[in-house]
Amino acid sequence: MTVFVTIISGVATFVLGQIVLKLLIEPVHEFRRTVADIALALIEYANIYANPGVAGEEVEKLASVNLRKLSSRLHAQMYLIPCYSFTSKVFRLPSGDKVREVASNLIGLSNGLSKSSSDLISANVQRANKIHHLLGIPPS
Repeated sequence: MTVFVTIISGVATFVLGQIVLKLLIEPVHEFRRTVADIALALIEYANIYANPGVAGEEVEKLASVNLRKLSSRLHAQMYLIPCYSFTSKVFRLPSGDKVREVASNLIGLSNGLSKSSSDLISANVQRANKIHHLLGIPPS
């Protein structure tokens, strides 16, 4: 009988560990990977958003699409993490409001990459700085 109980408790521990891993740990890890990808994109595209209209239409379109994808991915991953408001405190993730604001600023940044009659440089730099601040990424 003790062998049976030992086997059942071992299987139950394994199953519970897999549930926690798949439902909590992996989504948090992917969320953090997306934050790292955003940090990389802000550095990689700094010359484009600081000089809108100079890099060329093809490069600007590629950067714009990538920023929009990062915005969408960040926003979606927040909803994949169960009980985000609690989990974000446990894992020291940005609050839901900050994530939504970052996603909005990434979209705004992606919209400001092409040549325009208005002064987009200062607005783009402000958006990038705000994203750095909200996600806790040190400024580059």
